[in-house]
Amino acid sequence: MAEIKEIELKIPNLGEADDTEIIELSVKPGDIVKTNDPLIVLESEKAAMEVPSDFDGEIISLNVSEGDSVKEGMVFATIKTETKDIKVSNPEPEIPEPTKVNETSPKNERVLNFDGINAGPAVRKIARELEIDLHKISGTGKNSLITKEDLKNFVHSSKPPSEDYYPQEKLIEFGDYELVKQTKIRALGAKNLQQSWQTIPHVTHFEEADLTNIELSRKIINESSQVKVTPLAFIIKSVSEALKEFPIFNSSLVGDGEIFMRKYINIGVAVDTDAGLIVPVIKDADKLSITDIASNIIDLSTKAKSKKLLAKDLAGATFTISSLGPMGGTGFTPIINPPEVGIIGVSRSKEEIYLDEGNVLTKKVLPLTLSYDHRVINGADAGKFMLFLKNHLEQNSKK
Repeated sequence: MAEIKEIELKIPNLGEADDTEIIELSVKPGDIVKTNDPLIVLESEKAAMEVPSDFDGEIISLNVSEGDSVKEGMVFATIKTETKDIKVSNPEPEIPEPTKVNETSPKNERVLNFDGINAGPAVRKIARELEIDLHKISGTGKNSLITKEDLKNFVHSSKPPSEDYYPQEKLIEFGDYELVKQTKIRALGAKNLQQSWQTIPHVTHFEEADLTNIELSRKIINESSQVKVTPLAFIIKSVSEALKEFPIFNSSLVGDGEIFMRKYINIGVAVDTDAGLIVPVIKDADKLSITDIASNIIDLSTKAKSKKLLAKDLAGATFTISSLGPMGGTGFTPIINPPEVGIIGVSRSKEEIYLDEGNVLTKKVLPLTLSYDHRVINGADAGKFMLFLKNHLEQNSKK
């Protein structure tokens, strides 16, 4: 028999985000909602996502406001619904019992063993105080003696990249101003890009591809397909084939001399939104047809711009494509998205005149750039990869 129940609605799983901010309330107490109607919009450091209702019913209470920071499992609203058997999709998170601490045990149980290390008493004392393993330091003194300078250089090299900002006080004297807060997506993107640029030795390789065959193929496909196919779909397909041919570009550097070789290909595609640049992922791109890829592009772009991307839509990329498309530019140097080792930049295509056996013809040329991690990939690898990509694009037919 059906009965009326009040159900607490809770913040869903946020993926890797620790917390998130409510940027929009779609309902208020007293509103009648249907299953899948939007309730609130969350913005984490990676993306914005809409939280839909799991039930038909009436919103009884709303416990949050726009701008609030929330975490997974927090109750944000209560709904009154008529149902026989309710399965709440966000159960109360289990709270583990606190770990008992033996107060009589020493606070620091780590003992550093410096046997066999060539270092003076002062260096050993500092290393113990800072919990630095001297085995990880190469001494520059006589007989590989570890000096204080070696210790200082090791500490500085171990620090995370600094964030350098222009001092605000040097700007305020020149006129009126206002301070604008970046969205979480833009702020996190800025930190990630800075860290990537400071920690990865970037090298960029430039290439151009003739799009003549692709334009012919697109025209034929679009005459019969319900899905609009853009050049980006062909680029994603060709990049996927290049990754299969040169799997080192589909890898990650995970340790000193250790490379994680993936056996799957997921292509991240940078999408510009009002909140900032986000990178939804096309899974198993190498196994998809051109029209399937085009459909994925449309679906993910629409979700991104309407703030309906889920955490799973942004996870698992093995390689990224950043396309400026109609926005212009003759070329640019994209920054690698860790833990990936490469990224393709696509600029605006252009018309060029060329001679073919004395005949003056035109062709559509696409500028391409590849930024790669020089710790993993050398210049010869990059040249072969881009030549393969160029040839694949130029020979592409209506598949």
